[in-house]
Amino acid sequence: MGVITGRIDTCTVDARAAAAIEVAEARAWEDCYAAAPADFADAAGVGFRTVAGALVIRWAATGRRYFSRAIGLGVSEPATEAAIDDILAGYREAGIDMFLLQSLPHCRPAEYEGWLRERGLEPFDRQDRVLRGAEPYAGAPPAFPARRFQIEPLQAGTADEWAEFLHRVYRLNTGEWLQRLVGRPGWHPYLARENGEVVAARTMFIGPDGLAWLGMDGPVPGVHSDDYAPDAAICARIVQDGLRLGARGFHTDIEAPSEAMDTPAYEYFPALGFSRPYVRTHWAVI
Repeated sequence: MGVITGRIDTCTVDARAAAAIEVAEARAWEDCYAAAPADFADAAGVGFRTVAGALVIRWAATGRRYFSRAIGLGVSEPATEAAIDDILAGYREAGIDMFLLQSLPHCRPAEYEGWLRERGLEPFDRQDRVLRGAEPYAGAPPAFPARRFQIEPLQAGTADEWAEFLHRVYRLNTGEWLQRLVGRPGWHPYLARENGEVVAARTMFIGPDGLAWLGMDGPVPGVHSDDYAPDAAICARIVQDGLRLGARGFHTDIEAPSEAMDTPAYEYFPALGFSRPYVRTHWAVI
């Protein structure tokens, strides 16, 4: 893949830090869904609400679990059976049967996962959460001697190209929604080109807490593609720019996790200063 060294640190974080990370991601998704054009949102069943401190998002038209899920339940405040039932009822009333709830080691109370099982949910998949602080690079960022990537922060003139690329990768139609994120406060989308062609995209959202979420990546390394190099190059640029913009931390997921931690993601994220403090499990009705 390139010249990358390092082994990812798996030291855990406390409940307060985990809550801050989950809340920061929830804030990014809330702002993203809030940017959807009203007519598109109505037609596609896009919306969000807060239940027991968790953000509950929905996008009925996609039929995709990841766009209808609860983020942060049991983390900022203890979950309750009533809150779980409220979330499930909301999806049922919206006609959504493809959705996710989440758990992580910091969820409260101890009965939380048992309550999910009692309601017919089972572990669906997991993600390795990775984060770094605001410290400068400890070493050299990932390098790819045999490849040349051009990393571009999005401008208004490339917004359509970015949206069309993500549409192809995810096989989704978002209308003019994604374009509304370009220039929106906090949002910093990026494209990676190789030989003039767009090969990858990823977005940074810096919230009012100063934490930067890295998401909307396409193609997702290990899921859509076995080529991790373009994403590594974008992440290196994002961290560089985020530090310059004053971000006090960065967080994202390894969406194709490995028990052995032997994929390229476990090389370039530690090279960029990231650790893996916990695993987040998605629960679904299967």
